[in-house]
Amino acid sequence: MGDRTFGVGIIGTGRISGAHARAAREAGGTRLVLASELDAARADAFEAKWACPVVSDYRELLASPEVDIVALTLPHWLHEPIGIAAAQAGKHIFVEKPMADSVEECDRMIAAARANGVKLFTGHTEQFLAPNVAARKLIDSGEVGTTVLATDCWYKAFGVASRPPWFLDRSKGGGMWLMNGAHMIDRLTFLMGRRVIAVKALVQTRFHPIAADDTALAYLHFEDGTAATIAHTGYKDHPGAGVDHIGGEIIITCTEAQLKIVDRARLYRSVPGGRGGAWEEVPVERIDTTTAELRALVRNIVDDEAETVSVEQARHIVEVMTACEESSRTGREVVIGG
Repeated sequence: MGDRTFGVGIIGTGRISGAHARAAREAGGTRLVLASELDAARADAFEAKWACPVVSDYRELLASPEVDIVALTLPHWLHEPIGIAAAQAGKHIFVEKPMADSVEECDRMIAAARANGVKLFTGHTEQFLAPNVAARKLIDSGEVGTTVLATDCWYKAFGVASRPPWFLDRSKGGGMWLMNGAHMIDRLTFLMGRRVIAVKALVQTRFHPIAADDTALAYLHFEDGTAATIAHTGYKDHPGAGVDHIGGEIIITCTEAQLKIVDRARLYRSVPGGRGGAWEEVPVERIDTTTAELRALVRNIVDDEAETVSVEQARHIVEVMTACEESSRTGREVVIGG
């Protein structure tokens, strides 16, 4: 990636910020130079752990000539305004998924990035997870035939007590759908290799007295006529309310075999044997996905190429999520772009 070292600044030192700090140190060609955080206790903890100065005003970070790449690890509703500010400051942007809370916000972020000649990279981790990458290679090779349909189920406790207030409010980008629905739609479009053209969905609040969703069931219709279903819950937090599926289970049915991805960690394929066949684990080499994402962004910058996670794909995920919410409100199928 050449001799240049890119300075990384992190805005927001919450739960995911440590992964970005580690990536800045391990990606190669990058270094962690500055962070921004309003909460004094979190700022002190981050500074102590990562030996990185932390300022309270993100605008001071954006003004720093040492910062080339800004990682936005913020509540979803802040992605657009601070992302646009970062673009206007000439900083490349690594924003956690989803890109934003609405398609209109995505469009404004994309326009700002293009107008200022910077990259806008959305952290859609599912495209870098080893089991997903290996499954996609099996599909592309033709070994398992062509895709027919897929199911994706992910059940977990909501953890209301541990969530920040914004996460309990959809107007701030809160809820399980924008958090994990983004992962599920992204990995299904990645694995199936197609865009979604229509949806029918329920996105509801059934378990908790909050202003955000905790339950989703969706049917996705892809442009090649194939389809997938999503089932996701953030059930009650008391013992016995449910059984956590840490990263969910995806089963992809192809014309010659089935693939199964479990908890975002293990890949299986169907093999002949016994009545109805059997599952055989496919070995995969696990990687640190945030580091892989940052390396990809640096390569995109150095080679002046389109983002590895394209802005069109990141926008499409938000478009599908919000279409599912609209379908839930109206009780009707929603055509994407229709």
